[in-house]
Amino acid sequence: MQCYRCEQDVLRIDKDLQQTKLQYQFVPLINMHTIQNTLHRYGLSASHHQAVSELLYQVSLDYKAALFQGGKRGRHYLLQLQTAIIKDARRYSPALVEEIARQVGLDLEMFLADRQSDLAREAFVADQKMANELGVTRTATAVIFDTTGPDYGVLINDFDYDTLIQLLHDGQLQVMQTAQDFIDRFNHVQPRFRIL
Repeated sequence: MQCYRCEQDVLRIDKDLQQTKLQYQFVPLINMHTIQNTLHRYGLSASHHQAVSELLYQVSLDYKAALFQGGKRGRHYLLQLQTAIIKDARRYSPALVEEIARQVGLDLEMFLADRQSDLAREAFVADQKMANELGVTRTATAVIFDTTGPDYGVLINDFDYDTLIQLLHDGQLQVMQTAQDFIDRFNHVQPRFRIL
């Protein structure tokens, strides 16, 4: 649920900062913390550890497979799947996976093959490695890079819309300035940022 909210915040920022080139990427993260968090949030016992781990892994492979057909389609697939599971309380199943894939316009045959492919597994492993190298240990974490500046980023755990807006201003936001005031001002300049 927290990741879903954070993804919505990133999409809202991308929409609000119309004249700013914002590149973003949603990266699935699976580790002991995310598995334990999932067990806790759904009131599951430790005996469900393996099943939750396998489910999170397959959802991540599905997302990677959807991304193979384009970044926007992949993100749309992820958001629609999360909406079905989180908001509509639907169970993850092969039928739901196919329904969402069709709904977002994926080539179903290609998607179904890709979600079981070595390429999807390799892409997932690369994501986990990148997250580890960036110091990301839990979900709902943003890593922000200014692609026009030095080669360093800012890691933000449990971020939200206002936190991201404040950091994207590159130190120009005054304490009393609202997020909307900043957006209005920020749309007149052209810095480029990348959020992972």
